[in-house]
Amino acid sequence: MSAVKQVAFGLRVLNGIGLLGLVAVAATPARAVDVPVDLGIDMSSIAVSKDELLCLALNDYWEARSEVIAGRVAVARVVVNRAMDARFPRNLCDVVKQSRGTALHRCQFSWYCDGKADVPHHPKSWRDSLKVAAAVLQKDSSIPDPTDGALWYHADFTQPTWSDGYESTTVIGTHVFYREARTAAKSPQRKTFVERLNLFADWVSERARTRALALR
Repeated sequence: MSAVKQVAFGLRVLNGIGLLGLVAVAATPARAVDVPVDLGIDMSSIAVSKDELLCLALNDYWEARSEVIAGRVAVARVVVNRAMDARFPRNLCDVVKQSRGTALHRCQFSWYCDGKADVPHHPKSWRDSLKVAAAVLQKDSSIPDPTDGALWYHADFTQPTWSDGYESTTVIGTHVFYREARTAAKSPQRKTFVERLNLFADWVSERARTRALALR
C-alpha cells in the first residue's frame, strides 16, 4: 500500500469512526479496562461481545497506538483474521492472549506476557483504541482488510526466521504483514471483508443462542 493510499485509507477509517457516533463530551480517566460511558458505543452494533471488543482495543493500545490509522486497522485485522481461521482460537480474547508457554515474552502478542500491568494509562489513547476496535467490529462495517488476509506481522526493523515460509501481503506503517504462500491451484476464492465479518457475526449470535439454551 503506497503512502498516498495509506493516507486515503486512514481518512476513510476516521470517517467511519465518526459515523459511529463516538463523540466524547468529556474524557474520563482510564482507571480500568472498560468502555467509558460517555463514549457511546452501541454494543448491539458490534459483532462480538464486550469482552472481545475490550481485548481488541487493548491489543491496539499496546501494539499499535503509535501507528497511522491504516496500520492500527491492519493490526486489528490480523486478530480478526486469526479468529476466523480454524488453526487459531475463535474468541478474540483467546487470540490476543494465546501463549507458547509460561515464560515471559512467549505470547503471540508480547505485551500480554511482558510482566507489566496491562491497564491503559493514557485516557485519550485508550478512547482512540476503543474507537478503532469498534469501527473494525461493526456488524455492517465497510472497512476493507488492508492486510489481504494476513495472519502474522512483525516490526519492519526485524527479520524473524519464521517469516521465511510466508509471503508478505503489504507493509503499513512500521509493520510487515504475512500470510501463507498461495499457488493458483490451491488458492481459495476469497470472500469480501463484509461477507467474512458477517459470517463471524452470525457465528457469535449462534454461540450466544446456544449458550442461552444451555442455561435454561
